[in-house]
Amino acid sequence: MKQANQVGTIVGSSVHLTGIIKDSSDINIFGGVEGEVHSDEKVVIEDSARVKGPITAREVIISGFVNGTITAKDRIELNSTGTIKGNIDTKDLLIHSGATFIGKCTMAEKTDSESTATEAEFGAEVETEEIEEEQPAEVEKDED
Repeated sequence: MKQANQVGTIVGSSVHLTGIIKDSSDINIFGGVEGEVHSDEKVVIEDSARVKGPITAREVIISGFVNGTITAKDRIELNSTGTIKGNIDTKDLLIHSGATFIGKCTMAEKTDSESTATEAEFGAEVETEEIEEEQPAEVEKDED
């Protein structure tokens, strides 16, 4: 659990990092990151941020741009200014109007005993089965 006096990692808006960022506390990104981002707590991608690479955390909040897989143990929130290009995996998902999400989402079902996964693919074509309408039978008339 995060202690009150712990300060997490902050990547400033003029900073561009390449590599792995790993912290047991929160990570706030205002600049650019190319590589893996991992937190035991929360990762916040601010409006000005651009991240290329996987993100793993308990909770992820995106207002900037992410190109990569996002895995959040509890929750992902995609704000109206945010863009995700990549697959996501979480228990709880909130996408605000105006946001862009291009990828596949896998969510664990909320059950008491065990979790199974269901998948929904966004932007994919949905197959539908056409139902043929019954045509009325033609009746032959006897002309007398």
